[in-house]
Amino acid sequence: MERILELARKKAEKAEVFRVEKEAAPACFYGGKLSAIEGENSIATALRVIVDGRLGFSSTTHPDEAEGLVARAIESAAYGPEIELKFPTTVKNFGTGAFYDPKVASLEFSDLVQTGQSMVDIVLESFPDVNLEVEVTKSCQKTSIMNSEGGHVSYEKTLHQAFLNVLLMMPSDRAELEDTCTFTHYSDAPLEMARRAVWRFQHCSRVVPVKTKKMPVLFSSLGFRGLFVPLFYGLNGDLVNRKLSLMSEREGELVLDPRLTILDDPTLPNLPGSCPVDDEGVLAQCRPLFEKGVLKGYLHDLQTAGKAGVPSTANGYKKSSLYTGFSVDSQPNPQPSNLVIEPGDISRDDLIRSIDEGIIVDDTMGAGQGNNLNGEFSMSVALGYKIEKGQIVGRIKDVMVAGNVFDILRDNLRAMTAENYPEDTLFGRYSVPWIAFDNMPVSAT
Repeated sequence: MERILELARKKAEKAEVFRVEKEAAPACFYGGKLSAIEGENSIATALRVIVDGRLGFSSTTHPDEAEGLVARAIESAAYGPEIELKFPTTVKNFGTGAFYDPKVASLEFSDLVQTGQSMVDIVLESFPDVNLEVEVTKSCQKTSIMNSEGGHVSYEKTLHQAFLNVLLMMPSDRAELEDTCTFTHYSDAPLEMARRAVWRFQHCSRVVPVKTKKMPVLFSSLGFRGLFVPLFYGLNGDLVNRKLSLMSEREGELVLDPRLTILDDPTLPNLPGSCPVDDEGVLAQCRPLFEKGVLKGYLHDLQTAGKAGVPSTANGYKKSSLYTGFSVDSQPNPQPSNLVIEPGDISRDDLIRSIDEGIIVDDTMGAGQGNNLNGEFSMSVALGYKIEKGQIVGRIKDVMVAGNVFDILRDNLRAMTAENYPEDTLFGRYSVPWIAFDNMPVSAT
């Protein structure tokens, strides 16, 4: 890294080198049978430079490449956007701190296989005819960031992850669930995820009709991902700066129900988005986005913070878009770390019992559709259930829900469970309660 930075500084006003060294080991099951045990070892490096006030970027997976990496970054700057970045000057090796678990690092392939087989057994015991896919992974990574301002930070992190896809075929249709759990520390969360899948499919055999009308809608933590997308767009610092967000210039206003406090918290030791610094080396911190309904701030990286005239909120992460995962080939942009909604005061079962007629949205299709810039969402319910007189009476199908996330979080909030449920979804990583809303429009097709 020192060599790359030295070469870059000869031709660039500023430079930043980002490197991640990763070791991953997944055990994969298809059709309930062990099909693959794979290993991955990689070192990836990215370089950002500023030449004549313009940004250049390049990346490589060849650990010893320096000259070519620098040459490509310098050349790309001629076509890059005009930019002014002030890199952080923090110097600290965080080592194996709160986000590293030696137990995860020491897991053997046999341990991963055993966990995966246990997940398979849990599901097949109750539903022997399902099509089942399971993957259990451990990964260890070291992230290092060095820049021309003298900043140099590094840290190590582990992840214990499990993926589950269950497809249940029935005479007239099918029900499908896809779920992922990821934690920095070892736990029995993969087995709990398999047990939750059994709970879900126990309600699937009977299809119950739903009428088109307004009714209470309960979003599970997994179903919440459909609301996550427009919420993120409202808080994105780039969109806020360009006044494309509904939340632009509303800091300090009461915009949500006063029962709602929403945080961006990268300091929680067990959640997958946690880290001591973001991907630009800015020290991470827990920050309220909404506090008792009041908008407190936005998600900024170094670039959007500079344009807004505020410090970075340490939300510069290497994701090319909301719908993609981490990639060293991506430049940092404003993204949440762990979005956390502070829980309510009712159990999940009591919340269900409190609803005379309504639906549960447990998984969605088309999340991210609608005019997200205006806070709007429109999604089909991929997996959901009907509630009648406080009881789940069956599965629903051909049902859609739509609305404006900021409107329902302000005007329609019914209750939130007293327990949070961490989720690692395509759209983002968050920890939220099950959330119920009153008088939401439900459309049955």
